[in-house]
Amino acid sequence: MKVNIRVDTRVDEQEDIIGLVKYLFVNFVKEDAVNQTKLNSDNGKDRKYFCNNPVCKREISKKEVAFCLHVDNKDRFGGKVFCRVCQEGR
Repeated sequence: MKVNIRVDTRVDEQEDIIGLVKYLFVNFVKEDAVNQTKLNSDNGKDRKYFCNNPVCKREISKKEVAFCLHVDNKDRFGGKVFCRVCQEGR
């Protein structure tokens, strides 16, 4: 989940800002982490994943795949998976 918080340190109290961030983290970030889909391996064997950049094609981890396929990154990667180096260019 992406959240933009407008904070004016001249007006907003430090405790209020910290309370808001804690509220968002406890109620939304942890839920998103729990509800993420896990990548299953096929037939007990670990599946290999590769970067979708035609120039790169290096093997990538399941964490990189999960990051690229996460709901918040759908527009950024278009449903494709990339290694960390190629993610930075997108």
